[in-house]
Amino acid sequence: MDDASAIKPYVVYLVKRHPLERVETGPFFRWLHFDNDFKKQLEDLIGPYNPNKLTMLVDEQPAGRAWDLLLESLLEEQIELVITHLAPLTSAQRQQLIGVCAQVGTQLITPADAGRNRTRPGFTSPG
Repeated sequence: MDDASAIKPYVVYLVKRHPLERVETGPFFRWLHFDNDFKKQLEDLIGPYNPNKLTMLVDEQPAGRAWDLLLESLLEEQIELVITHLAPLTSAQRQQLIGVCAQVGTQLITPADAGRNRTRPGFTSPG
């Protein structure tokens, strides 16, 4: 996906391979498994959602083209909800993502948020 205008309101940003991962250690931060009930895992994080409102942005390593597209779409206020794991990101990326989401009013969901009450004034559950 190369165009920010094609981004849907709910975005999952994934990093395929953390820079510290090795073949012998396996994946450190594999928290959504595409081959093993992805929809259920995502619903555990955000509740029921409409898959037609979901965009997957995947980078091989942190700060690739998908990251640039994510930030561009956030700043254009096209995204309502970002689901990602913060650990694979650099400290600067984490601060940037948290700050931009706060600035534009986008809700940031991480694996630590699973099961939390995510309602806030003006926000309805994704669906």
